[in-house]
Amino acid sequence: MSGSDAPVGPGAGGAGGGVDACADLRLIRNIEAPVPGVADQLVPGETLEILLREGPPDLVVAVDNHGRDAGGISPTLQLITCLRQGVAFQATVLTVHGGAVQVEVRAVQ
Repeated sequence: MSGSDAPVGPGAGGAGGGVDACADLRLIRNIEAPVPGVADQLVPGETLEILLREGPPDLVVAVDNHGRDAGGISPTLQLITCLRQGVAFQATVLTVHGGAVQVEVRAVQ
């Protein structure tokens, strides 16, 4: 199963940098390079923290509630910009099919 490369919701495209643009950002993604023993233990409804690990290259990772990396998230420029501005993001697990984990990424309200 593949995730959508398209942002979801208003103001979700481009590199916009305003707080409103960050608050409105919604992305549906599959966790990339899922970490065995972490990603395969996730369940729908679980919440992960989204962190920016500045590079090069910059990496966006999903972290479980025990502080363990579950895997990477393919970011948009807007997501990276918002994370650099200090906006907190989380991902909610939508589906788990074998090793494929789909999440919805959004700003913490």
